Amino acid sequence: MSQARYRILVTDTLAESGLELFRSQPDVELDYRPGLAGAELHHEVATADALVTRSGTAVTDELLSHAKQLRVVGRAGVGLDNVDVDASTRRGILVINAPTANILSATEHTMAMMLALCRNIPGADASVRQGEWKRAKFMGVELSDKTLGIIGLGRIGSRVAERARGFGMRIVAYDPYIASFAFERVGAEEVTLETLLAEADFITVHTPLTEETRRMIGAAEIERMKRNVMLVNCARGGIYEEQALADALRGGRIAGAAIDVYEDEPPGADHPLVKAPNIILTPHIGANTWEAQDRVALQTAEMVVEALRGSIFVSAVNLPFEGVAESGVRALINLAEKLGSFAGQLVRGAIEKITLELWGIDDKNASILSVAAAKGILEPVLNESVNYVNAQAVVQQRGIEFTTTVHKTLVDYAHLVTLRVRSDVEEMRVAGTLFSEKNARIVEVNDFYVEFQPQGHLLYMVNHDVPGVVGKVGTILGDREINIAEYNLARTGDKGLAMAIVTLDSPLDEPTLSFLRSFKEMRDVRQIRL
Repeated sequence: MSQARYRILVTDTLAESGLELFRSQPDVELDYRPGLAGAELHHEVATADALVTRSGTAVTDELLSHAKQLRVVGRAGVGLDNVDVDASTRRGILVINAPTANILSATEHTMAMMLALCRNIPGADASVRQGEWKRAKFMGVELSDKTLGIIGLGRIGSRVAERARGFGMRIVAYDPYIASFAFERVGAEEVTLETLLAEADFITVHTPLTEETRRMIGAAEIERMKRNVMLVNCARGGIYEEQALADALRGGRIAGAAIDVYEDEPPGADHPLVKAPNIILTPHIGANTWEAQDRVALQTAEMVVEALRGSIFVSAVNLPFEGVAESGVRALINLAEKLGSFAGQLVRGAIEKITLELWGIDDKNASILSVAAAKGILEPVLNESVNYVNAQAVVQQRGIEFTTTVHKTLVDYAHLVTLRVRSDVEEMRVAGTLFSEKNARIVEVNDFYVEFQPQGHLLYMVNHDVPGVVGKVGTILGDREINIAEYNLARTGDKGLAMAIVTLDSPLDEPTLSFLRSFKEMRDVRQIRL
């Protein structure tokens, strides 16, 4: 049987490292079409499994409406301004970017801007080129013994702090979302925003652009700063209120600024910062190094391929859980999905409520296990595509109540995941655990205690607990040359019922299932595929 191939459509220029990775994969068909647009783009995206772009292609709701089999959008970069993430999520399309690839480049550009600012390098260069030799005009300041204020102590801000300490700077930082030990690790003093504005000689921002951070530094904040302060922005345009910054530069309220990003790009000739004095402007080049572009292309390509092959351990922005799950949690995720699939294939009627209970499992993993269980339950019973991206949204759209509880006390197992699925007809309960931290087992099905691997072709049978049933079933399957891999039995003492989970090498046809159901001892016979 020939291997399935994923068609990856690349519509922007991409570094050769990423293209070469795509070409080297036996299950990938690369269609490299930089600049593809209009009706031709709509036609080509219809048969693509993944779309990879930088900033040249607008991944809009309308474009996605033409993408009949698209599973992944890869944005080769950090920003997602050209990708409609909400529209992608509604369609179950994973949106991937490369948020760590340009960290070093952005860090070094920040330091370069700060050094260029305090030593007047652009102006001095222009002066020499004009035939001047005015050394006194370009008196600078040193970084040593100055205070650097960092707003946002994440991956870039923390690296700026480490490098600035190498210049002998005192570091103060403000970030309400970072734990105190992170400040200590990079030698930064944790301060309020008010303190930072008042004490810093240099201020650099390293936050995402959100409703909270948009124009967070305006005229009122500038008034609280030192008069000789110098400001740097290599993060996102719009964090500084640009008109207020220009006014402060023209009025001599601050000593200088270095800006790489703008609220609207590119800035027009009448942009307030373009004509402001004592400012260095660069055209959003923080990530523009050969090394960063290679990393961006390679990381994006790797994650797109992994996502197409089914991995959720990728840098996706629209997975409904935070961060990339640790590899050690993979077995638990698989277990939760298998429990969901088992219950979803057995429960009759319209699902009304799903309850997930976790024992011996860290709170931080509750969200991803909930998504896995929901995907497992819904995938077998819905015609529409259900995956890790949209499972939670599908649950909400269908009005299904979903609750997750993490128990602190342990039970009989180191880890236990219990799933209850209630419909308008019945309730199904199934529980599972891990042996040796990675081998999944289902250990409870309703009132039955059992132990079996949740994989392959399974025959589920509930019958009156009387002699002869196992022999009859074995004979029927043997006569039809259906090999039995495992035969797991359980019984209830009070109800006089027994349950069997039989693992088969191949599925049963409908006549065989009907024949098994015809036995007078049988209460329920169904087939499950996990």
